[in-house]
Amino acid sequence: MKSLALLALLVLVIGVISTNEAFAEPLDTVRTSVSNYNGDSATVEITWNHDSSAKNYKIGCVSCTPNVVKFTTDDSITINNVTPFPNGSYALLYVISYDSQNNIITAKQLVVNLRQ
Repeated sequence: MKSLALLALLVLVIGVISTNEAFAEPLDTVRTSVSNYNGDSATVEITWNHDSSAKNYKIGCVSCTPNVVKFTTDDSITINNVTPFPNGSYALLYVISYDSQNNIITAKQLVVNLRQ
């Protein structure tokens, strides 16, 4: 049984090395960093893990007035003038990754406390 597990691991490693691809979950790790919050709006930097199958990202702010939508091919973006929902400090943002055919790979909602 131990030999079978080692053989499977060896085949996986050889497959990754020979194809030069790693199979990571798209948008597995999304992080936010808030700065310049003045009680009304903030600047939010959003970063995520690299995914070689994603060719484009759509990032938006649902709670912002007016709503904000940006596109990038990078693994991070900074959004200015992020506003929270009324009478609070929480903003709702999202990141959507698209493949080369412009099909959605993964979508993540981000609830961000702008006071952090």
